[in-house]
Amino acid sequence: MSRRLEVLLSRVEGPVVADIGCDHAWLSAQAVRTGRACRVYACDVAQGPLNRARETIEKEGVAESVIPLLSDGLQALPEACSQIVIAGMGAETIVSILESGADRLDPDTRLLLSPHTKASVLRDWLDHNGWRICREQFVQDRGRFYPVMDVCHADRQSGLRPEERLFGVHPVQDETWQLYLAQEKEKLCGLLKAVPPARKADVLMRLQLLESLQEV
Repeated sequence: MSRRLEVLLSRVEGPVVADIGCDHAWLSAQAVRTGRACRVYACDVAQGPLNRARETIEKEGVAESVIPLLSDGLQALPEACSQIVIAGMGAETIVSILESGADRLDPDTRLLLSPHTKASVLRDWLDHNGWRICREQFVQDRGRFYPVMDVCHADRQSGLRPEERLFGVHPVQDETWQLYLAQEKEKLCGLLKAVPPARKADVLMRLQLLESLQEV
């Protein structure tokens, strides 16, 4: 079990959950087996991953509670879900799924999101489209850092501060978060030496925001 999947599983909660881009459906199966969900729709856009999902579902003995669905995002979901899980995709793909499936999301739906690229893009989109990141945890897995975001509907746009947009909203300030900040600082210091003069001010601003978080 990867650390990332382990953390995602610990945050699954709800009677009815949709696992979008389920791949092998390990998360779907374990959510039912551990009692974190009563029913899970294991969704994938491609038949190959869905076949692997069916194998996992049968092997884990959860066929009565985990329903495999060939679905482009949220489109094939037959009912409203209490939680939607989307992980292992880039931010733009997650945004596209949420935009195209907006009619499948009701006010009580919660999201569990873990983009592997451009997390700031996703944070911006959520803030401008009626969602609020309640908590964010960084996970280190195979040498990379991934954010895991608990998201709920918001009554109004909260307006993210620059440091929240770049480095996480209400982050769990544990050792992993500090390691993530240290890695990002190293990247920015290297970038500061390499970018043309016109971009130095932006990189320096990011570096100063990051250092202010490290001082907290």
